[in-house]
Amino acid sequence: MTPSPAVVQPDQELIVEILDELSLDHTFDTEGDLAISTAELTIFFLFGSEGDLFTVRTFYDRNYSVDDKPTLLTALNEWNADTMWPKVYAFTPDNGVIRLIGDAQLYIGAGVTREHLTTIIAHWVRFSIKFHRWLADRLAFESD
Repeated sequence: MTPSPAVVQPDQELIVEILDELSLDHTFDTEGDLAISTAELTIFFLFGSEGDLFTVRTFYDRNYSVDDKPTLLTALNEWNADTMWPKVYAFTPDNGVIRLIGDAQLYIGAGVTREHLTTIIAHWVRFSIKFHRWLADRLAFESD
């Protein structure tokens, strides 16, 4: 009988190790949150307050006007229906500018294998970037 792979309890240190292995440049923000930051987006690696939820949250840096909301929501619904992650939603702060945020979450309360965690991080980062490119193409098509 083949032994089961070891289960680990992910923490920020392990995520840093995995990002290094994947050759993904990362940084820490002023609050100590681990992130990948580019001109187009910032991807944060977060843990729930209970320690049982791992979230990869992407803030897309392009702002949209309220006039763009119907087109954006149609595109977001299309993406969310056709893809597993990240689930992307529109957020409108008090200034009326629409921001897009993507979320992917994994329950880690019982632990996960390191291999699974590495695979998840690689895919979630790739698809967070893929969404940015997909939306740019989708909106360009919409305006043609």
